[in-house]
Amino acid sequence: MAASPLFASSLDAGSLVNLHCSFVDAATETPLSVRCLLVDAAGTKWYPPPSVSFYHSAKGGYFYANGSFSLAVPAGTLTLTMKRGFEYREISLPLMVTADTSFVIRIERLVSMDALGWYSGDTHTHINHGGGYYVLDPEDAHLMAGAEGLNIVNCLDDSYYFTGAPASCSTPDCVVFMSEEARSSSYGHLGLVGLKSLVAPTSSIWWPLAMDIADSAHTRPGALVISAHPASSDDFSQVENWPGNGIARELPVDCISRRVDAVDVLSYSNFRNGGVDLDMWYRLLNCGFRIPASAGTDAAVNRLDSSPFGGFRTYVRIVDDGFRADSWFEGLAAGRTFVTNGPLFTRFEIEGRGSGDSCFSAHPGAVVSGRVAMESAFPIDRIEIVRNGGIALTLRFQPPRSSVDTNFSLPLLESSWIAARAIGVKRGWIVAGDSLFAHTSPVYCTVAGLPIMVRSDAAYLAQWVDDLDLLARTKGQWTDPSQSARVFAELAAARSWYEERAY
Repeated sequence: MAASPLFASSLDAGSLVNLHCSFVDAATETPLSVRCLLVDAAGTKWYPPPSVSFYHSAKGGYFYANGSFSLAVPAGTLTLTMKRGFEYREISLPLMVTADTSFVIRIERLVSMDALGWYSGDTHTHINHGGGYYVLDPEDAHLMAGAEGLNIVNCLDDSYYFTGAPASCSTPDCVVFMSEEARSSSYGHLGLVGLKSLVAPTSSIWWPLAMDIADSAHTRPGALVISAHPASSDDFSQVENWPGNGIARELPVDCISRRVDAVDVLSYSNFRNGGVDLDMWYRLLNCGFRIPASAGTDAAVNRLDSSPFGGFRTYVRIVDDGFRADSWFEGLAAGRTFVTNGPLFTRFEIEGRGSGDSCFSAHPGAVVSGRVAMESAFPIDRIEIVRNGGIALTLRFQPPRSSVDTNFSLPLLESSWIAARAIGVKRGWIVAGDSLFAHTSPVYCTVAGLPIMVRSDAAYLAQWVDDLDLLARTKGQWTDPSQSARVFAELAAARSWYEERAY
């Protein structure tokens, strides 16, 4: 099998030798699909042809091996890098190949998150996006998701292979769910996951409101509405073109009526901090909304230059009898989540309550106890305990650590949401974004029966809604006066809601 012509070599076939690599779990000897990069001593990348694999140019180039690959390569030393998600160790091996050679490569599992009740997924992917090189189907998505160590991948490709249920290629440990992205250029994009029937329209500008799409989705039992890449740009006025037309402008309006089930705080399409955007999510939490963190890459893997599924991912804790698509969606909606580009929270508790749960205190100033534990293929520098958007406590590790399990305590002066985030220097081939990063969804702590409310954030969001109102008056176009009347009425009501709490 020759190398793909996309990286053609001047070597003739007589200069090549056959390399065969197979991949297994180091403990169980079970075959594993993996993501690979193979580079020779001259720096040329080698990979199987697209007829038997999928090559992408992002991340320095990578291809997928479904348990093994065979390839004709130049004799000499080649470097093979491989990874299977965040629960296995990344391996980079020199391979000396002087004649036809076979290797069995055993990959060590760092932690089995499923044994702890945690299952990973990407809430926002595409296998059929404009400008694609490959023509993909759910079976291809299943291969890629498995090689990335994902338990569920949500392909938001609208009617493309849509069945209203997990795709037939799904397996007990890896589900492909074809669903829908609703794109409003003015109000924001919504990932509609777990749909049993499609929602219309899939694209719009000034009508309908995003909340109307969310309401339609929520009539489908089990479906969730996720705010996709909410911070795709900082150009609030740009509604005509990407990336401005991806901003979640209506998000603060929709949260008032609980129309959004989660927010993709990690996405390749968020423009800040390598895809990590916490600002709007923190402000919404500070106004008393209980919104889980989710992560959806927006990867379009039919394009050659696409980054992979799952570079950012959502882990969901399932508390019933095991992993299924519906139980994963239920756990996400309940807030039993953390998001990550590598570090894995195995425990986060406040007074014995986990993410998405509530705890109560009768008196301001009471001290609450917590516990945080984490495993990571690459060491982290610190864990920050975040309270109402500020850092309440920093746990620093010198030298950086790959395993943490520690207790902490802090006073609660007011009703608060409390979460943990892990931060470290970016290392390794697999890590997306600017740094190692993970963030839990909050535990919600009520003090003296009062709601969580940070007045300055309510004022900020009142101004945000006012800015959206001005944008709509400046650029809005409707086919009927009743449509514009409805839009401005919804915005006025939302602005009043935030103003009442700001002043």
